[in-house]
Amino acid sequence: MAGVTREINLLAQASQWRREGGSFPADSRLSTQAAASLRLYAGLIDLLDMIVDVDILSGTSAGGINAALLASSRISGADLGGLRNLWLDLGALTDLLRDPRDKHTPSLLYGDERMYAALATQIPNLETGPFPPAGFPGGARRPSTTLYVTTTLLAGETSRFTDSFGTLVQDVDRRGLFTFTDAELAQPGTVAALALAARSSASFPIAFEPSFLPFTHGTPATGKVPARPAMAPFTNITRAHWVSDGGLLDNRPIGVLLKRIFDRPARRPVRRVLLFVVPSSGPAPDLVAETPPDNVEEPLGLVDGLLKDLAAITTQSIAADLREIRIHQDRMAARIDTKLRLAELAAALPNGSRLLTESLLADYVTREATRQAQTLTDALLRQLGTWPPASSAAAESIPRNWEPELAVGGDADRVCRRQITESILSRCAPALDQPLPSSPADLARYGQSGYDIAKSCALAVVRAAYQLAKSDADVAALAELTQAIHAACPPPAAVDLGALVRSVCTIPAVRQASLRNAASLIATDYLQQSAVPAAGFSALGQALVTSYPTLKALSDNALSVDAADQLRTYLNYLGRSDAEGVAIRLFDLAASQRAMLPAEADIEQSVELVQVSADTRSLLAPDWQTAQQKLTGMQFHHFGAFYKRSWRANDWMWGRLDGAGWLVHVLLDPRRVRWIASSHADDHESGARWFLQQLKALGAPEFPRSGYRLPTVGGESHQLTEDMLLDELAFVDDATKPVPASLPRTSLWLAQAWQRHVLDEELDELAETVLDTEPGERPDWSPAASRTWAKKVRAASPGDAKYALLNDDPVAGETFASDKGSPLMAHTLSKAAATASGAAGSVRQLPAVVKPPVATLRTLALGGYRVVSLTNGVAKWTLILGAALLVLGTAAAISSTTTLGAVGLTAAGIGGYLVVLATWQFSSRLLFALLSVTLVGAVLSLATPAVRGWLFGDATHPGWVGANAYWLGAQWWHPLIVVGAIALGVTLVAIARPGAPRRR
Repeated sequence: MAGVTREINLLAQASQWRREGGSFPADSRLSTQAAASLRLYAGLIDLLDMIVDVDILSGTSAGGINAALLASSRISGADLGGLRNLWLDLGALTDLLRDPRDKHTPSLLYGDERMYAALATQIPNLETGPFPPAGFPGGARRPSTTLYVTTTLLAGETSRFTDSFGTLVQDVDRRGLFTFTDAELAQPGTVAALALAARSSASFPIAFEPSFLPFTHGTPATGKVPARPAMAPFTNITRAHWVSDGGLLDNRPIGVLLKRIFDRPARRPVRRVLLFVVPSSGPAPDLVAETPPDNVEEPLGLVDGLLKDLAAITTQSIAADLREIRIHQDRMAARIDTKLRLAELAAALPNGSRLLTESLLADYVTREATRQAQTLTDALLRQLGTWPPASSAAAESIPRNWEPELAVGGDADRVCRRQITESILSRCAPALDQPLPSSPADLARYGQSGYDIAKSCALAVVRAAYQLAKSDADVAALAELTQAIHAACPPPAAVDLGALVRSVCTIPAVRQASLRNAASLIATDYLQQSAVPAAGFSALGQALVTSYPTLKALSDNALSVDAADQLRTYLNYLGRSDAEGVAIRLFDLAASQRAMLPAEADIEQSVELVQVSADTRSLLAPDWQTAQQKLTGMQFHHFGAFYKRSWRANDWMWGRLDGAGWLVHVLLDPRRVRWIASSHADDHESGARWFLQQLKALGAPEFPRSGYRLPTVGGESHQLTEDMLLDELAFVDDATKPVPASLPRTSLWLAQAWQRHVLDEELDELAETVLDTEPGERPDWSPAASRTWAKKVRAASPGDAKYALLNDDPVAGETFASDKGSPLMAHTLSKAAATASGAAGSVRQLPAVVKPPVATLRTLALGGYRVVSLTNGVAKWTLILGAALLVLGTAAAISSTTTLGAVGLTAAGIGGYLVVLATWQFSSRLLFALLSVTLVGAVLSLATPAVRGWLFGDATHPGWVGANAYWLGAQWWHPLIVVGAIALGVTLVAIARPGAPRRR
């Protein structure tokens, strides 16, 4: 995902350059290849006459970190070329693993001390790119940006509501959400909050410790952990929380984007594309081998069941989100048609008659008041659900006179909703002699929501006009009209409902009154913050009045009668009246439509969902089509790339290659291609051929005589030729052909221009990580095939011969099994074992009777780790040293009952583990061998004087058994722990025992 993020960053900078204009700066500080890719993106969007805004982002876990970096770079203008080294350094497993000597080990990896500290340090130090927003002509420009990052609240927040019978129902919400706007991201103090949000989203249980979120007061720096800022301005929480990985409950954070997408203004028709970036969409279906069905005769074991449970929690399908988007598109089309038919009916009414009636207005106001009341009530009860009772000395507590309504059997939800609804209805109530609004001042009573629906009708008129635009002058005039509509009354800052509730409910006078009164005051404050001046409605009407001649000319000169009917209908309805009359007609049309719709009606904005994953094709590597083939990080439940630096470099390279391919595919919008190419077609050259020539001039390669070998599917191979592309683009010149959804073959061919620049930069970097991980340090061990391939890459000259080496990429095929016997594997396993034993010993709830064995296990694991460190992880020396310790330790343990016997026993245990580790490494038999050696060693140790004396004592000392024997009878369940421990040991050995491979 980091590689894809890099490509998105280059595209965003190219779009920034097109906005700014001018020549490419000589001191851009970009690498030669990155600058070439940026120029290619700029050339393509210039050819298609478009700009690209990466304005709304969301992510969770690793995606949350990448989204945070991308959002920050959008505001600061940073170039994310340094993201490569950041991921290669930060993702090193041996560095992330905690020091086994730590006294407190809440997790296996450092979350706060390593990840949070690195993000807080690196985000503000990212290199500034060549086109920062501050470089825009006329002063600084802050691009509109919204970032959402999800997390999981370990202690959820409680809210209350009542069912249809008035029964109190309590709901616990554990979904945490961080929200950062462009105004907040532009403030230097937000960097720490951004880093903490990214760290909190990437807090996978066991791997990373839970992250702490301060609420209104930050926490100071302690040791290597930076200070944590107060997170109240950026989250949906109402108090401080411990949080965990966002992917536990929301691994596909798509829903939070949709409303913001619909609310974002645009000066001209825009294409909204929602890129869903994920390493893989899942395993490709095997059309030959059938997936074996579940069988009752083969029940799942403990470990298998837990792993499948974990996969079910963290692997969520986007099918529901895709269905929701499709349903939204259908609803949007139905609403547009409804609005158009209502305008037709209204235009046919006698002069002086209005579309909006008293009944329709009452329905609209009631629906809108109910919707807003539910939102405010939810915010109020969620905040009160986290406050302590009145006995607390804290100012933020529940007043005693509110407790009866909030208690079981109370009616707080219904009381608050009813009171807030009445407050909103009273503000919208018309005068007795004027039941319908007749002036902008009357329209202002309906607030921001009333203005928004009138504005949506004005934009519907513009969208209908854009379909008829035939020249740049038409497009410019409509863009000016769109800008005037948005400038009529800029949307206010979003109301922070949590802050609003706290500010009202902490006033002493409010706390002494009733809960109903507090709800009324909350509604009053909310309405004040969402008020719209009457001048806003007047300016909205004036924008259409001023542009009426342009709109009328477009409808009169349209060649397509069907396309012109929509605009003509709206113009007939609005008429050529003054600004006030147009504003009233816009509101009448919108309110009449909304009166017939549910309260949660969507905004009329189309959205496309495109999944960006490694499950894609490339002409440079036709046989590499799946994430399982390309990405080493797919191993070990997507944690594989943490193991090795070259693996991370490999996945970064493929991310850039696939990311460039997907972005080119998205940019080549067939509708836009048709618009551009058809205008250049003439009698001598078709539009399709002209467009292909433009792409070749941009950098697309010439076709070989036999064409390009297409990626094989089912063993069948085809050649991609220029004629096939002309056939795909035939719709450009033939209006009878339907416009396709995308241009896959043209995109495959064109993407090579970017992918070659990526390989020019990344193939050598990957080879360097294989042969020389870091300057001055010993490189990670790699198989001979990988080292030989890396040397070929180093020796190859840039060009097709070097690009062909991508097809032989052996790093992508490396596995933990292929690294068996390497020093890195031995070092990683020994440190992980020592850290895991330390984590087990840090569990405070361990019974006293279990602590000595755990401490012994930690001693053995820590000793093994130190020995492996001394031998640099070389298997031969580890095996020799382990055998020596095993022999000498056994001799010392048998011959003495003093301290020397205990030391000898420890040495023998360490030696035994080292022998097993050096022998099996990362093998399927390793766990079985470790458990077997542990059980055998524990039994044989009973024969040593030291263990016998410690367990059973002597005449002067009762020993461990005698001292703890009473514990077995203290509680009825204590003996079950002993039985359970024995059963667990036997079960683990049985599970770990490698079975014979089954044939299908």
